[in-house]
Amino acid sequence: MADVKRIHDRSAQTFTFQCLCAAMFLLLTCAWAYAQLPAPTSRQPKMIHYDGADWHLKGEGIVCCPCTVPCPCRTNSQPSYGHCEATLYLRVRQGHYGSVDLSGMQLVDSGGMCAISYQRLAALYFDRSSTPAQQAAYMKLVASFGSKQEAEFPYVRVTPMNAEIIGNHFFKIVIPGILDMVVDRNWGGDDAPMPEVAAPDHFSNVIQYAQNIRYRMHDTAANLDFDYSRRQANYRPVDLSIQQYRSQSMLIQFVDGTGWFNPKQMAIIQSQHLKIPQVSAIRQETLRLRDARRH
Repeated sequence: MADVKRIHDRSAQTFTFQCLCAAMFLLLTCAWAYAQLPAPTSRQPKMIHYDGADWHLKGEGIVCCPCTVPCPCRTNSQPSYGHCEATLYLRVRQGHYGSVDLSGMQLVDSGGMCAISYQRLAALYFDRSSTPAQQAAYMKLVASFGSKQEAEFPYVRVTPMNAEIIGNHFFKIVIPGILDMVVDRNWGGDDAPMPEVAAPDHFSNVIQYAQNIRYRMHDTAANLDFDYSRRQANYRPVDLSIQQYRSQSMLIQFVDGTGWFNPKQMAIIQSQHLKIPQVSAIRQETLRLRDARRH
């Protein structure tokens, strides 16, 4: 009878141990899943003011939008279809804002007019690897772009961000459940076929047209829901400091939407020896490259 009791006690202990192990596994699994969720989103608009700090960025960025190629917004004109939901992926290789090191940051912002207006972005997404100090510094940096030295951020989110970049020409940017953006500077070839040309942009005075393979955005909370795959995409090298804004050396500072580069912009283009985009040639080359990809 004692043996039976011992066997029963061992069985009960084994069962209890198995239950504890299962509960611990479930707890760890839930904790891991929670860690993968996006951080709480800022629902209250943030009005950020530039505080006068010096800053410098080196890196690259890609933009997708629904416009035709070349994008008319990039020659001081109006969007192709009267609207332009543009999204930028920015990778900072080296950089600082004041004493805050920005090296290694990556982020996505989505706004209108090919990001021509940075006074009020639709949505700003920080990769969860960035620190609160870096996030605050970047928003102050953006505020320095405008003449009023301020910018409003109605929707800021910290979230996992997956960036696959091959040979500095192929970019696959995914924010799980929100953004799927794939861009190829080489258009499927060995080298980039498009030249770097003058263009208004907050991070560079030149862009290079690239292949928009996929561009899908869905974030109900930010009122963003569209698929503009196979439309327009462009790449820009970034080597930018506040000095370029202080000296009014950026094409973006003189955008007026009159249909072509205005005299102040032409003066910058000439002084910096930038290449003026040949609209017809870019359009024809785009058609040729797309046709080649189909075959």
